[in-house]
Amino acid sequence: MSTKARKAAVDIGNDAVKSYFGELTSDQGLYIPNIIAEEAEDRKTIQIEKNLLDGIHVQIVSGALSEGKGIYVVGNLATRYENSDELTPDNKKSENDQSLILLLTTLAIDAARHIKESKGIVEASYNLSTGLPLGESKLGKRPEFRDKLINAQHEVKFLQTPEIGGKTVRIRFEDVLVNTEGAAALFDIITSDDGSVRNEELAEQTGLITDIGGLSTDSAIIMPGMDIDNNNSVGIREGVSPYLDAIIDRVQRELDYSFRNRQELVEVLTDERVDRRNHVFINGNRTSIQTIVDEELIRLAREEYKHIRNLWTKVSSIQYAFLIGGGSLLLKPYIEELNKKQKGYPLRFVDSRDSVWMIARAYFKLLNFHMSQQGSSQEVAATE
Repeated sequence: MSTKARKAAVDIGNDAVKSYFGELTSDQGLYIPNIIAEEAEDRKTIQIEKNLLDGIHVQIVSGALSEGKGIYVVGNLATRYENSDELTPDNKKSENDQSLILLLTTLAIDAARHIKESKGIVEASYNLSTGLPLGESKLGKRPEFRDKLINAQHEVKFLQTPEIGGKTVRIRFEDVLVNTEGAAALFDIITSDDGSVRNEELAEQTGLITDIGGLSTDSAIIMPGMDIDNNNSVGIREGVSPYLDAIIDRVQRELDYSFRNRQELVEVLTDERVDRRNHVFINGNRTSIQTIVDEELIRLAREEYKHIRNLWTKVSSIQYAFLIGGGSLLLKPYIEELNKKQKGYPLRFVDSRDSVWMIARAYFKLLNFHMSQQGSSQEVAATE
């Protein structure tokens, strides 16, 4: 792993890609919704968007893609397209092209912003830390995903994109660290940004980390000493995205109001203005969708709570549980109400920003730890 390559930690979430580059600081974070749409080289613009993240338009050539190449709009721009693609429950992160398209685009944006170009070409080298869901990790997909990234050539050309249009970024990986998402989350909880331990008592207890994502739920049971309980740590194919789709369908059918995508719905569900939350404007009149939201999300909350209860029954020594991920934030009031009426488990919910960024933050810390361990090994080898 080269110390000259740029450090990158990328969490390829089902809802969005969250990443850190160079250093672990809040102003280094990059957030791109996980939505793409195929497009032509000329997207017939009247005026290019002002903000780079609102106008990502790329041509990608990569041996890791099933088709080898393609032209796409990505993130915020793709949300405006009727033919945009969001991930569905049958998608595996390690196998589908959309995850790779978002990963490579995210790296290319960082490279175009921070690495010097030569005649419009940016040569970018990265030490990457990323991860896969628990279920895919247990199936042995981590080495395959790493090899797919390292052994292929990757080129991203920005087409009609603000600020960096016309630049071509060639990406190569010095090394790729593929983590397991649930275990990484606990590493973030018990360590400070510099990697020092801040919650030693949690590291010495048996804990449950449940990451409720868009398409799946990963539950890692962490034993004292930070060892994973491989037998009882499981993932389930339940996530918030199908329930968001159900809300979108019902709002369309019952209220004749159309959401363009899940991202637009989530903005309504999490609006900081309490009087606007769970409301839409129909013919200029504010209309509540609270009943529809409650009926759909309580169904998922029951499934998630049943899953937690089953794990606690199998491993009765669990002393705490952290619920993380964007799905946990949407389900928090429903799960808390169920827990109050039933088992009363010591459930802890992470606040909104920490929950969204903790996996990417953990990947960065794990990358630093991995690089320091490799450096120590090289120093020992050099003295032998």
